[in-house]
Amino acid sequence: MKKQMLLILTLVLFASQVWAQETNRHQFSSAPNTSRFEIIQSELAAKITLKIDKYTGNVFQLVIGSRGLSWQLITAEKHPKDKATPNKVNYQVFTSGLAVKMTYLINVNTGASWKMSEDSEIGIFWKALK
Repeated sequence: MKKQMLLILTLVLFASQVWAQETNRHQFSSAPNTSRFEIIQSELAAKITLKIDKYTGNVFQLVIGSRGLSWQLITAEKHPKDKATPNKVNYQVFTSGLAVKMTYLINVNTGASWKMSEDSEIGIFWKALK
């Protein structure tokens, strides 16, 4: 009886250790605030892997083509409030953990904002929010 109780107690202790372990998924890295480039990936869709030039606001999507992986520029509509300060961080991308369609580009100095949109003819682009 004592052996059975000891066995049960041992199993319970080991089982609790298994459930207590965490699995950390790496989805982004923290680039320094002053860095020019950053890569962002949506938690929901690997196809939304983006590289941003935080000085110019140019955002590129990682695509698979006939020659392998490459960065494709995502075009942006003109925004009346958009003005970039040379050689300074001006832009940031935000992607929601709720839906891919809730991905935004913002000029952190002027507040000019764009929402990621998709058109059947031109593909993914940044639609200006006014």
